[in-house]
Amino acid sequence: MNFEPFIESRKEYFRACKCGRDHENKFIRGMFHYSEDSYTGFCAALLEHQEEKHIWLSFLTGEWPNTNEEDCVVTCHIYLSEKGTHFSISDGESSPFEASDIFDCYQVSRNQVLAVNGAKEWFINTYSSLFKTDGEIGNYLGEPNA
Repeated sequence: MNFEPFIESRKEYFRACKCGRDHENKFIRGMFHYSEDSYTGFCAALLEHQEEKHIWLSFLTGEWPNTNEEDCVVTCHIYLSEKGTHFSISDGESSPFEASDIFDCYQVSRNQVLAVNGAKEWFINTYSSLFKTDGEIGNYLGEPNA
């Protein structure tokens, strides 16, 4: 029997955008079971600014090497351009997330993520699996994602 990834405790909410314009952004939180023995908390922010859509995504990782923190999150920014889909591991401070969105965890910096062998690949594989599992998140940018 093959394992099918699934989302447990999926919740949606809206919050006014930090850009100062009169619109809200959608946030989705849940627990993503991406393999039979592995799961992670996540928060996705679905943003639209001046007809451009962006997804910010954070995964709860637990302890992260060389941070002395037990509860950590890693964050990425995904958007479309003329060249296709862009994925960038980002510093959490530049994201739209508030501490409560990301489970009040320590935000691992881009450099801290890239310093760990295999971390970028894990992140890409996990976000790709989440996009396939949750059609709303996966189709938000308007183009199929890997």
